[in-house]
Amino acid sequence: MSDSSTATTRQYYHRHDIYDKMVSDWEIFDSLVDFFVFSASVGYAVSDRPTVNTYDDKEFQGKTDDGTRGEMLWMHFTDKPTYRAVAASIAYQHTSDSSALVEPETQLEVLARYAHAGAMRLDREFGDAANPPRDGLVSFIDKFHEADGTTDNEDILSQIVDSFDSDMMSS
Repeated sequence: MSDSSTATTRQYYHRHDIYDKMVSDWEIFDSLVDFFVFSASVGYAVSDRPTVNTYDDKEFQGKTDDGTRGEMLWMHFTDKPTYRAVAASIAYQHTSDSSALVEPETQLEVLARYAHAGAMRLDREFGDAANPPRDGLVSFIDKFHEADGTTDNEDILSQIVDSFDSDMMSS
């Protein structure tokens, strides 16, 4: 999956202002790729297939004329097996097509759709925060974790919460 034909696969995404806040201003995430995957995961948790399917290209891909168009390259996923697993899982759940498990183009498009939904939700929750909302973000994740009634510590939301442990909270 890391051959040159898939490494150059790219997808435009709507780069909401919350991306820069979470990555550059507040330094909660190390990279735009990290926040893109997180945002897509949140979007998947808070949205449904019919909603994200209604987004037209400019809505979930952003626009060049207003500076909201970002570009995600598959090569950023090649050394991140967890991100590839998230991409494949969400794409498969969205399409109900097993070929989505091995198609980076499909995975990136689906992630861009859900990342748009997730970024809109995260911007509503945290966009106006004056300070880095680390605790609020963890509480936000916990709220969804409790709402679905899961108790398995290996689910993806628990992994996200765990990633905000002492290292993240102390910086």
